[in-house]
Amino acid sequence: MKKLFPVLLAMLALVSSMLACNLGGEPGVSNIRMATDDTGNTATTVYSPSDAFFIFFDVNAIEPGTQFESRWFILDYEGEDPNTPFKTINYSYEKGTTQIYFQLTSDVDWPASRYRVEVYMNGVKSGEQQFEVK
Repeated sequence: MKKLFPVLLAMLALVSSMLACNLGGEPGVSNIRMATDDTGNTATTVYSPSDAFFIFFDVNAIEPGTQFESRWFILDYEGEDPNTPFKTINYSYEKGTTQIYFQLTSDVDWPASRYRVEVYMNGVKSGEQQFEVK
């Protein structure tokens, strides 16, 4: 019986960790990527001046009402501060969603430059992506 106890304890620990993963795991953001449209199926980091920008990310174990924010920056454009976002978009999480995206459009062409978008969850930066317009 003494030899069986460590094995049972190890099995219990393994089963407990598997159940924890299946019940949601740690809340968070993963797989941040830029895409060409609202399906998110075609990843890109290069856009044309007339394109809309899309940033996608996956979420796990998020509570309804969790606040997400995207902050958009232009990095190489004269007269613009690369550390000050030119646009901020907010979203309040709705139950059942496993993928979120932000879309940024403009009525005029985007200037050729490098850009960055940062993703925040409840005010804490979760990640960023750089992209460019050519």
